[in-house]
Amino acid sequence: MNVPIRMLGIATVILWVFLAAYIAVAANSFKDLNFGAGEPVFSASTNGELLFAMPLYIDNRGVCSLKDLNIITVFSDAEGAEISIASTTVPLVLHGQNTTVFHNVSLNMKDLLNKEEYLFDDGDLAASITAGLTFAELLPVEISKNFTYPWGAPFYGFTLEQASFRLINATHGSINVPVSFENHAAFNITGNMRIELCGSDDSVLGVAQAVFDVPQQSVYAGDLKFIVPLDSASPTALRGGYFNVYFSTSLFEYGPLVIPYG
Repeated sequence: MNVPIRMLGIATVILWVFLAAYIAVAANSFKDLNFGAGEPVFSASTNGELLFAMPLYIDNRGVCSLKDLNIITVFSDAEGAEISIASTTVPLVLHGQNTTVFHNVSLNMKDLLNKEEYLFDDGDLAASITAGLTFAELLPVEISKNFTYPWGAPFYGFTLEQASFRLINATHGSINVPVSFENHAAFNITGNMRIELCGSDDSVLGVAQAVFDVPQQSVYAGDLKFIVPLDSASPTALRGGYFNVYFSTSLFEYGPLVIPYG
């Protein structure tokens, strides 16, 4: 009876030695695993979402395979509120394999661009990425990292410049207002602006509209023309008041942005 028991003990020791060696090899191989990310490709959907595909490069130079690689990204606004969560699963990455995976993320522009800071100011979105995987078909591993994603404002530096008055005829005049902004966003913006010229007594003196189609990283410059009755369009009307600006695009609507003048 002692011989089989002794053999079982030897076999158990050998098994544990083999398992320990396997884990050591797997752990050592883990350092030969490299991850990288490329420039995302952006597109806009018809339901008001900004979509971007982020290429992730996985270079498994080790001697062990990866199984059930699950990548999760979470984006948050400046107040910490979650604005997007996305996940991508890769069933298997063999040892010695170099592969590219596209991680698809969507951001709801109607929610994000309802805040002035994201419309008119460049900034950062807080983000975290978590990668969970089974290494060497045995070791569960989870890696996480926090980072910031640069955000470019679509109406960066939006400015209504000094208004000027011009007499048209005996009953009407024209108030001209130059308007400009820079599209720092990672997407093109197309839509229109509706601007109300209001007096200090809150009366609407005139309304102007402008259509824009501004590619990313481009500048827009135009002129707004308000045709109003002469008593409203006189130079005294320019001494104080404000503009109500409304934006309408396929991705979002916003307004009024109130800009005082005078």
